[in-house]
Amino acid sequence: MNSIYFEEKKVHNGVLRPIVAHCTGRYDKRSYAKPKSGTISPGFLYTHEANPEYLPPNWSSHVHPEGQLYFAREGPLRVVTEVYIYNQDLMNKVLSWVSRIEALLEEKKFPLSEGIELFVMLEEDDCLYYFVNHTTRGQFWLEEVQTEDIGIPDYDSPSHLKLYLEELYWWHWEHFPMHHPNGLPAHLIDELICVFSHAMTDHMTSNTSTFFYGQKDCKKFLKALRLAREHPTDGRQTCVVARLWKFVCSNRFQTHYGQESSRLSRDQHIIYDPSRPSRISRIAATLTFKHSGRYLAKLNDIFVDHLVYETEWKPFMARCFQDWKGASFAAFTTLLLHLFLVFLECSRSLAITSAALLGTSFFLSMVLLHRYDHLVNATAAEAYTHLESIHSETYDFQFIAFLYSLPKALHLWGSLVLLANLFVMLGIYCGPNYALGAALVGSLVGVWVWRSTSESERMKFSFSLGGVRWSLGGAGRWIPFSRAGRDEVESLV
Repeated sequence: MNSIYFEEKKVHNGVLRPIVAHCTGRYDKRSYAKPKSGTISPGFLYTHEANPEYLPPNWSSHVHPEGQLYFAREGPLRVVTEVYIYNQDLMNKVLSWVSRIEALLEEKKFPLSEGIELFVMLEEDDCLYYFVNHTTRGQFWLEEVQTEDIGIPDYDSPSHLKLYLEELYWWHWEHFPMHHPNGLPAHLIDELICVFSHAMTDHMTSNTSTFFYGQKDCKKFLKALRLAREHPTDGRQTCVVARLWKFVCSNRFQTHYGQESSRLSRDQHIIYDPSRPSRISRIAATLTFKHSGRYLAKLNDIFVDHLVYETEWKPFMARCFQDWKGASFAAFTTLLLHLFLVFLECSRSLAITSAALLGTSFFLSMVLLHRYDHLVNATAAEAYTHLESIHSETYDFQFIAFLYSLPKALHLWGSLVLLANLFVMLGIYCGPNYALGAALVGSLVGVWVWRSTSESERMKFSFSLGGVRWSLGGAGRWIPFSRAGRDEVESLV
């Protein structure tokens, strides 16, 4: 068998820099394959297997389930890398950096164990690295690092930071699952099954569960985890389990799991968020018949502490689309009624105003439907990116909520102006007294319908009868207004 000589050149230039597992740019790499025609030699499969490309001693190649080739080294210090070390120059650089890191470990008298693994990647002359500890399930580095320098978010306590380091640990497992002959310990798969089982039940019994996957998704993942439990040494199943553990740790970090101030329900604020000015909201609610207030409340509910749950975003988008489609259809059909005004005597200014309001309602509906078409089935990450971009630190979602409510509000305003024009026509054709009477009756009916279906504080239309003051309540019922009056009526009954 042919032998190959590995020349280990010492690196004189370049810097050793820490990195975290999710910042390696694994999915950002751009290289182009160069397919070409060729000749297949006799017995190609046999000769190809018999003459593989050579690697340094103790190194082996592995293929991630997604197709990424990576290399691993067994030894006192286990090493993994995605650098293509079949290339002689790249191999020499990797070996040199690994030797340099081993020298640093010896210099710092850092104790090595089978649970320690090193990741290295090259960036021009520099080497980026991190260590994982399979015993404590976390990442660490050889020098003191600042969390903001390597992309770790702010944390509350050392135990809170450990949750994030464990998330990074599972990122590493997800990226390098194939070189572990024994796979993951079975108890970690069992624990994950229990986590998803509890999450599924939590969603079934609560509308404010903090778990990021809904009931249906949890049920699907439980099936996948039971399959992984039957094949614990299969690298593909190891990748599945690691990815789900990564999500669980991420969710625990965001909900401050096990901390003094933990998030127990999805709509609970645990990060201080000062109140926003409300005058704009009150004005917008008045102009939009309270529709903007409902949108604002829902947007704030979805974006509590800048967290977005897919289980909340998709139903919200579905409802928005339903409102905008309904407003566009209603605005278009109401706009068609203006064709009759061409042949009737009416107020031209009111006709133009109502037509403009309805046309704007239809146009805004179409714009919003087009703008949000790609976000109807958005993931939580995509929804977060969008909400973060439109969120205002000063005004929150007040202007966005106003925009969402405009199609329906403009349709209602256009309809009211059209109704006013109809009363003008009644005055022209039937006389002003008839028109005023019809307007009065219509106004009373409108107030009654509004109050009967309103959830807000009752308007106090009241009068006195038999020493008891009565008020018009919700559902159109007259009820005793004062506590003393209610007691008196109850005693009479």
